[in-house]
Amino acid sequence: MPLRIATFNLKDFILPRTSSEQGIVEAKVARVAAELARARADVVALQEVGAKEHLDRLVTGELADLGYGVAVMGPRDGRGIGCAILSRLPVLWSQVHMRPWLSFPVFCEGDPEPFGRRIPLRRGVVHVRVESSELGEVDVMTAHFKSHLGSKLRAKDGREIEDDSPAGRGQAMLRSFVQRAAEALFVRGLVDDIFRALPDHSVCVLGDLNDRADSMPVRIVRGEGMLESGHLRACAELLPEERRFSCFYAGTPILIDHVLASERLFRHVRSFDIYNEKLRYHGPHVDNAPLTEDSDHALCIAEFG
Repeated sequence: MPLRIATFNLKDFILPRTSSEQGIVEAKVARVAAELARARADVVALQEVGAKEHLDRLVTGELADLGYGVAVMGPRDGRGIGCAILSRLPVLWSQVHMRPWLSFPVFCEGDPEPFGRRIPLRRGVVHVRVESSELGEVDVMTAHFKSHLGSKLRAKDGREIEDDSPAGRGQAMLRSFVQRAAEALFVRGLVDDIFRALPDHSVCVLGDLNDRADSMPVRIVRGEGMLESGHLRACAELLPEERRFSCFYAGTPILIDHVLASERLFRHVRSFDIYNEKLRYHGPHVDNAPLTEDSDHALCIAEFG
């Protein structure tokens, strides 16, 4: 049997905050169920999960015939969202990788941390090892990186300091990039740990990495240089360029949801697809925006065998 692995950012998959949102949430759960039923993935990585109750309902209700086990879920961030993995394959073990803060490269050995403890890992990296009847053991890891929204300067008491000058906006964008790059380095370190123990292992890193395939953060996750078995391949390479989009940024279609496979796994890739036929632009991010029935991301799925 082939192995199907998918990733899907559900966008605010949370409980209703008011009675008026009840209908919207019910419709959202139904849409997610329909997409996951269509994908029939053996392992599915989910982002922006705020309510484990929704996942439990899907597993025992709408998707019961697919045979998913209990969700492995990471902690939620300040927005109340986190990552999760569902699997209908035997899970040999699972782990959620967390750190109170992320380090950043120094220029000289012994230098102090350039940002101290200012870079949080806001959403834990969910990691499972599953047993595939055809491909053996496969490690699947999902992450949700910092968005391109600028990170404002903060005062010592935690309040944001407004600076709408061109330089201020540039600094905010650079802080955001540093956060995303630090997250990428953390995930790459986890991948390196696997390959040190199992040099030619099947590994899949997937999720909303909030950047393009050729961006520095995604290149870091994939592995810079000639890493042989440690390099990760982008399964989206199998799709024509005009179909490689999973989201819209400022109205432009882009691919920021990735399925990255190790050489051992990529040798068995059969197909890759993005369910973006009905994807629409939701507009720029607004804090505490009203819930929507649909996600602003498309499900991406790769099949190996």
